[in-house]
Amino acid sequence: MELITHLTQEIKQLEKADYCWLSATKLATIQQLMLAHPAGLRDRKSGLHLSASAMVFDRFKGIFIRHPYLHTILLPAGHVEPEFHEETGLMVQAGTGQLIDVNLIQIPENPVKHEGQHQHVDFRYYFMLESQLQSSAELPVFRLEQKRAPEEFQAYFDLKLNS
Repeated sequence: MELITHLTQEIKQLEKADYCWLSATKLATIQQLMLAHPAGLRDRKSGLHLSASAMVFDRFKGIFIRHPYLHTILLPAGHVEPEFHEETGLMVQAGTGQLIDVNLIQIPENPVKHEGQHQHVDFRYYFMLESQLQSSAELPVFRLEQKRAPEEFQAYFDLKLNS
């Protein structure tokens, strides 16, 4: 229950932010789902579990990856593990992570991984880029301007303009 308490506090802090994409209804729904499924939040085999995504900019372009199973452009993400470097080959500045959004994502069945259809409670963080030097990336990496980024993430570009 300690995890639920911590995540609920993070969401309460997020509610105070003045981000145009935040909805009190969405955040309340996510909190209710987490409270109803506390045991499975860290279990990748449960129907609802946590993930984390990173919104990072290289100058005025957002850094995205192509998801290997969903075949779509997304934020670099992991199952509550620091995978930004692994997926992109880039480093973020330590201590710059700031929660900017929480979303509920529908994940289709993946027979290759023996995973059924499930949902992710995706905590999205804004980080500052450590360096533009790139080592080997696990996934294809894209640097996209706001107008070329997936619509779901376009509002996040205002963070870069205001930071």
